[in-house]
Amino acid sequence: MISVKEILDFLKESNMVYRVQGSDSVHIELFCPLNNLRNNCITWIREGKKIPIAELNSFKGMVLFAEHGMPCQGNDFTIIYVENVQRTFFRVTEHFFGYLNPQRIIERIEKSAVVETENIGAGVYIGHHSFISKDVVIGNNVTIMHNVTIDCKAEIGDNTFIESGTVIGACGFGYMINEEGKQEVVPHYGGVKIGKNVHIGANNTIIRGCLSDTVIEDDVKTADLVCISHNDIVKQGVMITCGTVIAGSASVGENTWIAPGVVINNGVTIGRDAYIGIGSVVATRIRKARKVFGNPAKYID
Repeated sequence: MISVKEILDFLKESNMVYRVQGSDSVHIELFCPLNNLRNNCITWIREGKKIPIAELNSFKGMVLFAEHGMPCQGNDFTIIYVENVQRTFFRVTEHFFGYLNPQRIIERIEKSAVVETENIGAGVYIGHHSFISKDVVIGNNVTIMHNVTIDCKAEIGDNTFIESGTVIGACGFGYMINEEGKQEVVPHYGGVKIGKNVHIGANNTIIRGCLSDTVIEDDVKTADLVCISHNDIVKQGVMITCGTVIAGSASVGENTWIAPGVVINNGVTIGRDAYIGIGSVVATRIRKARKVFGNPAKYID
């Protein structure tokens, strides 16, 4: 168990601004979400929400993280007021309970993995039954989970995390009519470049480029079941949620948010800071910092 005082000492050492309402001698065993409260736990509430005082009072040893300025009266539990409550709460949980995080993996290549490349940085983990071809360059502190295939000329930047089941380097759906009048796949000579601090979700497909590389820049995050096609350029800080399909030769601008189930047509350019609403079909160019929604996607701002 840890005490509230230990948590406050950590916040102080980390130069985080805080204020306590209640006892600092409470001891906690673990964390819990606000909708599944348990005794002797820490939890947090998003800014702008109403604190459920009576419900929290019904549990023993409850500690709540809340944003500075959130009103609360009549509480029997301890409140720790902080700035950026979500970030601070998870900094605390990772410090005290990080051993429970399955993403904390030690440097290792599992025996069942097939790794042909010798270009591997420090602190790399490669999971069970993954295949890494000889033309792959892996940076430092990269985690490649289980059943991942990277089979092309590829660069994986530092601190990138690739979830299980992802395929990087498959041939794209590009065809031409051959001399016999039949469909023949176009050669895909390119590779895949993935930047630093990227998170690739489970069961993603990232297609290698045709004449140039498919590029995913620094700080991009994808959720599960995302397809990024040949020659796409996904720029820094883009967030791509579940079930998104980006067809070939598209360009997605910096810090764009793509909601679940979006389809982006081939060759489309999306400006930086755009927002693509859930289930949208993007068939034409989207200007920067604009919100779109629908099929076909239309501006809503």
